[in-house]
Amino acid sequence: MSTTLAEYYSTNYTKCYEKLQEFSFLSSPNFLKTSAIVEFIVIIPINLFGFYCIFVHSPKYMKEFKWHLFHLQFWFLLLTIFYSILTTPVHFFPAQVRCSNGFLRQFGVPPEYQVYIVHFVFSGIVSSVILLFENRHRHLAPTTDFTYKIHKSPRILLGILNFSVGITNTIPVMLQDDSQEYLKLKNLEVVPCPMELYFDSCSFASSKKITGWSILAYSTNIIVTIEIAFFIIHSFLCLRKSQVVDTFSVRTKQLQIAFFRAAIAQVAAPLLVLFVPFIMLGYILVTSANLQGLINVCILFIPANSAFSTISLLIYNKSYRVFIIGTLLKILPKVEISTTRVAMASIN
Repeated sequence: MSTTLAEYYSTNYTKCYEKLQEFSFLSSPNFLKTSAIVEFIVIIPINLFGFYCIFVHSPKYMKEFKWHLFHLQFWFLLLTIFYSILTTPVHFFPAQVRCSNGFLRQFGVPPEYQVYIVHFVFSGIVSSVILLFENRHRHLAPTTDFTYKIHKSPRILLGILNFSVGITNTIPVMLQDDSQEYLKLKNLEVVPCPMELYFDSCSFASSKKITGWSILAYSTNIIVTIEIAFFIIHSFLCLRKSQVVDTFSVRTKQLQIAFFRAAIAQVAAPLLVLFVPFIMLGYILVTSANLQGLINVCILFIPANSAFSTISLLIYNKSYRVFIIGTLLKILPKVEISTTRVAMASIN
């Protein structure tokens, strides 16, 4: 058994020649990097248009709600930026090893710090999702409900605590005792013939060892899940009750339903997008197949989250939807007229 990565590379890895020949263009780091850059170019305008609609075309009754929409979109945008061009991680799933092959590598940022940054962004997404549904819950819950008292300072504290909860996932990675040499060798038992990039300095391995910090991370993930589920379920129950209360106007009831649907859609759309990659990765995990190309395709779904979140935001919020439809109706006649003129000119 090899005791160092260099020894494994010079002995065992030379026997992987046939398997390495099976890797297609989809498996190459160049495919992932090029696709991620193209994806970034396509997605960024969609996100910027979403921000434009939030700030310019949000009606007065969305004065508070729009900041929660912006908050979530901001973190999704950061996820796209970091995953597509800044870190561009090549994952060697099911091994707990990834190589950060983006622009941050060219600037000399160590791979472990790139992992910390991505965890930081995920923490922001978790915090913004909870605050989004907490906002909806506060407007739907009756004044007699104990959660109705969560205002101003307590709400800010709730956001900070939830962000801190998300950060706990970074602690086990930061404080892992085992060396990178040992962890990478251990993961070679799972993926004995990875791409050559696995042995590069850009790769970083995470430990699977159960420690007090990892238990804390798992526990906080459960707490966050329960918290989100509570706000969604209780908000839905309060929404149903409010629909039969005579003290609310028909307009208010319609807005309550619209806001709740918009919040659900903005969060659910990215999760539904990740359903396909989860199925693919599950297949790799069960079969132990070394399908690096399939893993690369799955990675490209992650930056796409912000685009799908923005699209759902624009569809399920009436004010944005009306603006888009109105703009299209103004543009299409002009396009038809100019096309007709070109056709007539060519005939003449």
